[in-house]
Amino acid sequence: MCGIAGFNWADRDLIKKMTSLIAHRGPDDSGFYIDKDISLGHRRLSILDLSLKGHQPMYNENRDVLVVFNGEIYNYPILKNELIKEKHKFFSESDTEVIIHGYEQWGENLCVRLEGMFAFALYDKRKKRLLIARDRIGKKPLYYFWDKKRLIFASEIKAILLDEEVKRDIDYQCLSDYLTMRFSIGEKTMFKHIKKLEPGHFMVYDGKNIKIESYWSLPSFEPKIQPKEQEVDKLIESSIKKRLMADVPIGVFLSGGLDSSTIVAYMSRIGAKIKTFSIGFNHPTDETLYARIISNKFKTEHTEIKVEEEILQNLPRVVWHFDEPLADPAALPIFVLSREVAKKVKVALSGEGGDEVFGGYDTFNSLNLLYKINKLPGIIKQVGSLFFFTASKFFKYPKKQFLKLGSEILKEKDVIKAYEKLFYFSFSKDEKNQLFSEKIKNKIDLSHPIYKYLKDERNLHNQTLNYYFKEWLPNDLLMKADKMSMANSLEIRNPFLDCNLIEYFAKIDNSYKQKRWLFRKVITKLLPDKILKKKKQGFTLPISEWFTKKEFFDRMKEHFDSLAKRDIFNPSELRKIIENPSAFRNDHKLWVLLNFEIWCKIYLDKIPYDKIIL
Repeated sequence: MCGIAGFNWADRDLIKKMTSLIAHRGPDDSGFYIDKDISLGHRRLSILDLSLKGHQPMYNENRDVLVVFNGEIYNYPILKNELIKEKHKFFSESDTEVIIHGYEQWGENLCVRLEGMFAFALYDKRKKRLLIARDRIGKKPLYYFWDKKRLIFASEIKAILLDEEVKRDIDYQCLSDYLTMRFSIGEKTMFKHIKKLEPGHFMVYDGKNIKIESYWSLPSFEPKIQPKEQEVDKLIESSIKKRLMADVPIGVFLSGGLDSSTIVAYMSRIGAKIKTFSIGFNHPTDETLYARIISNKFKTEHTEIKVEEEILQNLPRVVWHFDEPLADPAALPIFVLSREVAKKVKVALSGEGGDEVFGGYDTFNSLNLLYKINKLPGIIKQVGSLFFFTASKFFKYPKKQFLKLGSEILKEKDVIKAYEKLFYFSFSKDEKNQLFSEKIKNKIDLSHPIYKYLKDERNLHNQTLNYYFKEWLPNDLLMKADKMSMANSLEIRNPFLDCNLIEYFAKIDNSYKQKRWLFRKVITKLLPDKILKKKKQGFTLPISEWFTKKEFFDRMKEHFDSLAKRDIFNPSELRKIIENPSAFRNDHKLWVLLNFEIWCKIYLDKIPYDKIIL
């Protein structure tokens, strides 16, 4: 795994500063290419071909095509053999080299042939042409700045910001979406002038203009095949086997859930040496017991890491690594876990993507319930809504708020609007309308970002899947995994996000994915009953408990006070949230606001992250 950076002019000092700033992504080596038209930089985390032959930038035989590459190409042995038959000559054992010769053979069509995770920049000196590409799902990040003259790109935004001419203006539309979803969606970032190259896209710069095109899109999720358990079994095993390719030690993030436990089970079947790592704390959501069950069954070399409230002191550093606010509390334990895992291995397998591919989210079950509720006679829905509202008066938080939510959903005639009320993380449209200052809210769209995916209430299941793959997965889960692991020079691989697995499950009927039916049927003989029957809960921090502790909240008050002074939010509405941390979903709102304010301090006020005290 590595870090890349570049721009369309010559500046040795700047490219060195950019790559130095992201040295955590590749502490093993650095390399540069500079001429009057282009500057390219690379930081290397050596995984395959540890020799000097793996140094980047890497060139073709004539040294007129070169590449800087971040990622892993899992099908590179197949591509390499194919290219050798076409008379291409290889001098290394690195997967990077197939990108160079693949471009010579197939041009831009190279991208669709690559299976893996990647972000690369390839420069054709003959044509003075730059090709930049990102993998199908968005496992590896890539950002760029383009003002019609200057093009700057990098694995992390902080490197782009080293150019003083790049303004640090807030994209308020992005902020609105963040307040609802906890992360930035689409191509936008919190910086108005910096964008993401979206997953499954490539960019071509010809010396004057840029052209961005999609080379892959998600399948339509329309059933086309009758699934077979044996085929699924082979696909999973093949995906995991490909991701064991490395010249360095490999480990597994083991939560004790279905996905990570399945990875360990298949690794054991393959005959791989297994090192497992889990994290937990003294809280009911701690799953280390289940991780221990899997470790004992498959005789892994197991390490447990325990965290306490002090983990919060890492938040400013975490925000700095993210480049923009990403208010997922699970980022902190993943950061700590990655830090400890990196002491023993350079590569770790993780179960991200299993819920999206196999159908593991409760969302899908809730959708079916919303359909049934919507078909009820109006009088029954009215009576039910009144009942829930009345009952809420006799309960305390959180039951009180859930009953009120139930009352509101029953009143909705539109399934999509009911869906919006049920599934948002933090701020609703109405709440944002109250929160934003007048000068900002009139210039942006306050609606739920998921609306652009939900067009037909008869097909909400597939539309939701589309949303998860295009937004939630790359911009939250995978961004979180990449930034937190690479902050500690650790490479994360995701076997369940193999493109062959994704395309296979997209072609089968949704009934096979309800409650992971097909996936469970395949793995039922591999895992203990305690794991198979365990309720899904996920790993996060007890932030609701933290915010209701006076000593904790008092420590956070300085940050909320400074946020109130920024000319962004209505101070009185902000105060209502801050002064009532135990209200329904206010813990999520406070976490979102806290992360945003820390980001403002680091990236707008330019306060070093190690000077911010929590």
